[in-house]
Amino acid sequence: MFKILRIKNLILIDQAEISFGPGLNILTGETGSGKSAILTAIRLISGERAESQMIRKEADFAIVEAVLEPFDLPSEEGFSPHVLGAGITVRREIHRSGKNRCFIEEQQVSLAFMRKCLESAIERIDQSSSLSLCTSEEQKNILDTYADISADVASFAQSYKGEKAQECRLDSLVQSQREKDRILKWAEEDLSAIEEVNWKEGEEGTLNEEHNLLSHTQELLEKIGSLTASLSDGPSPIVLNLKKCLSNLESCVRFDPKIGPIAEIVKGVGLELEETSRWLESYTTQLEADPNRLEMIERRIGEIEAIKRRFGSSFAEVEKKKKDLITQIDTLSKLETDIETLQKELIALREKNRLTATELSQRRRIALPKFSTQVEEQLQSLNLPHAQFCVSLICKPISFSGHDEIQFLFSANPGVPPSPLEQCASGGELSRLLLAVKIVLSEKILYMSSCLVFDEIDSNVGGQTASILGEKLKKLAEKRQVICVTHFVQVAKCALHHFLVSKIEKNGYAFTRVVQLSFPDRENEYNRMLGMSTENG
Repeated sequence: MFKILRIKNLILIDQAEISFGPGLNILTGETGSGKSAILTAIRLISGERAESQMIRKEADFAIVEAVLEPFDLPSEEGFSPHVLGAGITVRREIHRSGKNRCFIEEQQVSLAFMRKCLESAIERIDQSSSLSLCTSEEQKNILDTYADISADVASFAQSYKGEKAQECRLDSLVQSQREKDRILKWAEEDLSAIEEVNWKEGEEGTLNEEHNLLSHTQELLEKIGSLTASLSDGPSPIVLNLKKCLSNLESCVRFDPKIGPIAEIVKGVGLELEETSRWLESYTTQLEADPNRLEMIERRIGEIEAIKRRFGSSFAEVEKKKKDLITQIDTLSKLETDIETLQKELIALREKNRLTATELSQRRRIALPKFSTQVEEQLQSLNLPHAQFCVSLICKPISFSGHDEIQFLFSANPGVPPSPLEQCASGGELSRLLLAVKIVLSEKILYMSSCLVFDEIDSNVGGQTASILGEKLKKLAEKRQVICVTHFVQVAKCALHHFLVSKIEKNGYAFTRVVQLSFPDRENEYNRMLGMSTENG
């Protein structure tokens, strides 16, 4: 339910705050005064898309904010508002730059999420809503709501969806069975190829290192041999020369002790070089140019490369392919058993859905006479004394809503049998039929939103009918908050809260003003409306 609606820079409204109350809230005013701007604000809060043309000409942005009575908010990751008892605040910001934002309790949300949140809180009804009565889907929803089976129909739809999914899976398995031998042969050959190579994790790196060593053994022997000759075996070996240098330095130490540290350095270098020479000589004795080993390694690397070209660029990818092949072979091997099991499950699910569809159809047929009678009575009380209304249920092949094709039949004239709505009902008759349906469904809390917004539902009706319609809206507003735009004084007199929308001019600009009328002020508005009605003939 709306508690407060604040509007800034929207169409002709520069600033407005409307405090709606429970029961019937009526908006009146001359044509062009700005009532549509208020309805636009409600549409924006409900999650409709915004356009920059909605922004008042002199402004760069528009803001619509509503405080609503607390209601259940759907959960979404990252959205956890702290809702106070005062209500839930919802805000839309519209900028000429196109940077529009939505907020619920000061948390920014997507437009889709805002729409999802508000869909159960606000229901807007206009002449296009009356036309929706002509659709078979809306007629089914209305009857199912009256029969208290909406949740069961939704559950059935999911079960029927599961049935269709099972059928697709079964078709896929049957198709696989037809190609089983060919697919199984390919899978087994691929798995055999992978298993035959028996590629081990880390093996490729080890092979490449050994291959690199064996490929360069001769070069290593030559270069290290030259180095060891320079160190120990050549005509002027470095190690021998260092020993001579060390001997000379040690002789000098006797004359100058400061040379001692230098002698120690030379001694250390000599020992390091001797150790290096011994290690290199030992290393060369281990090096062996083995053409057979090199050939074997190259062959092994070639096998791994071949497997990589077929099944993946890395060990991990080839291992995954291997596991997938094992799973596929296992599935194909027990394909007949799976098909048999799935066929049994599908038969059971079809039978369950058939029984549920039959039960839904029976519950619709039980509810149908009372629903038709109540709607017809409401129509007759809305100044359609000869109205006839009934619902046709035709058994069709099972679908997501069951067996039934539902069609509303209507006639407003005596002696004329009821026929489908889209073929016979005028705009005014559709408006009254819509209101009649809403009244009949007014006890169905899950269907009716907490706030109903009517946009000139009294269009295309006469003065006597308007008076009746006003009383019906007042009765409906006992169970829900109703906000209604009207041009009929008969409807306005039924309001619990009456708001006058007017247009003023200031400094060459037009502005819309909204004020709540006290009971004495309402009489002036009634007189204006009656004068307008007289002028309009």
